[in-house]
Amino acid sequence: PVTIRKISLNLGLATGVLLGMSGCQKMFDLAPEEALSTKQMYRDIYDADAAIIGLYGKFSTLAKQYVILNELRGDLLDVTSNADLALREINTHAVSESNEYANPRAFYEVILNCNDILKNFKIMLEQNKIKRAEYYQRSADVIALRGWIYLQLGIHYGGVPYVTESIETVTDVKSLATKSRMPLTEIIKQVIKDMEEIPASYLDPYTL
Repeated sequence: PVTIRKISLNLGLATGVLLGMSGCQKMFDLAPEEALSTKQMYRDIYDADAAIIGLYGKFSTLAKQYVILNELRGDLLDVTSNADLALREINTHAVSESNEYANPRAFYEVILNCNDILKNFKIMLEQNKIKRAEYYQRSADVIALRGWIYLQLGIHYGGVPYVTESIETVTDVKSLATKSRMPLTEIIKQVIKDMEEIPASYLDPYTL
């Protein structure tokens, strides 16, 4: 058996007490030093490449959840006596709502990144910031990656919302909860349709 240790992520940050500082609001109205505004992104081919590299970096964070969902539910992995409850639930196919490995949020974070990149690549093409060949070479990668993720979601969850639009506001995010779930059979058809929109000359890497 393979021992798997749970990696806990500290997602909370301690906040200081800001009492008595209502007259000093301007001191907090500072532009972030390490964040890029929309105007600083998608300016040229180098920004397009940086977006692709960032997307694959985000995609790599799915590795742990992907392995657990696929292999621990199958025959290639098993739990040991010191495995936590979440791993035991996955192994026995009796998953509770709070199980971190069963949460599809991480997959959708990558999907929403894909959607944002595709939207901005199209804008770059329309504004002649990238050539048509450069656009298809990069957008084909993003579409293929998004399709693979949707296939994984369909396999593990049976039916999920199929989102292709860019999410930019809180209202847009809330609207995702109202979207109907697409079954795996329809997801497969939609992924094929999305891939078929890529010109044939750029499909070779994905048809092997």
